[in-house]
Amino acid sequence: MPNGNSVVIVNKEDVLVFDTFSRSSTARTVLAEIRKITDKPVRYVVNSHHHPDHWSGNEVYAQEFPNLEIIATEEARQFMLNIANAWPPVFANNLRKDQADLEKEVNTGKQSDGTALTAEQRRKDEDDVRLEREFVAEATKVKRTYPTLTYSDKLTLHHGGREFRFMSMVGDADGTTVLYLPNEKILVTGDVLSYPVPYVNPALSQHAKSLRTLSRLDADVIIPGHGPAWRDKDFLNLEAELLESVVSQVRQAVQKGMVTVEEMQKAVHVEPLRAKFTHDDRDLNAKFFRYVNRMIENASREARDGRKFEY
Repeated sequence: MPNGNSVVIVNKEDVLVFDTFSRSSTARTVLAEIRKITDKPVRYVVNSHHHPDHWSGNEVYAQEFPNLEIIATEEARQFMLNIANAWPPVFANNLRKDQADLEKEVNTGKQSDGTALTAEQRRKDEDDVRLEREFVAEATKVKRTYPTLTYSDKLTLHHGGREFRFMSMVGDADGTTVLYLPNEKILVTGDVLSYPVPYVNPALSQHAKSLRTLSRLDADVIIPGHGPAWRDKDFLNLEAELLESVVSQVRQAVQKGMVTVEEMQKAVHVEPLRAKFTHDDRDLNAKFFRYVNRMIENASREARDGRKFEY
């Protein structure tokens, strides 16, 4: 299962960790790496948002460091409390589906798109299901450990010789914490920015505005929720351009009288941007089209006050 990024910041007397991954074992691996750098205690953990791949390792740090504070927006904490118990059955159901899909592939010799199942693809799919099985076995045993220090809009922490600016923004989840260190010019975005294809928020236009806000910050290093760190804003601006293009085209389609999501999905064209995200990788192309279709559906609801119309 994908983990994304966990960012470690060593201060004068302690350590801050931004996001703790989807597995306790992965968090323990990160903690072991921290110990190679410093013996200072972890004083703060930051959870960017409520999706479980960003806070499932909280328990590892809480067990190791009794004085730990876990920072998140109040909105994210409420989402955590409301949704945490739903994740184990969701994970188990996804695993059952993926196992059934794999069995069908093996029995028919064909992939889901009808093309022949090669030996290489079969090995890859079998490895993916094996890893997912291991993940589910661990994820269902996570002891959920919730934020202890919350804020609503902005929070500034002057600590350990640094200035930490926490900002609540709309990413693929509402109430996402972005961390900006103005002196070091480092920006840690959570899933407001993600790679290689943007994750999707129902409030697509608000997500795009968050990206444009980030683009105005003076940052030399940008670390997304998933993917490599960048030393420029090219990918950030590309993601904003894609979301804005979808929102604009959907609004035009609605005003022209289009009603169904299917009509809009045929009318919206973002092909000039696709190759910049996927570089014509087959799997990424499929993911891009799937995510864009979801963006279009979200944008159509947003354009019509949350309503979905059908003939």
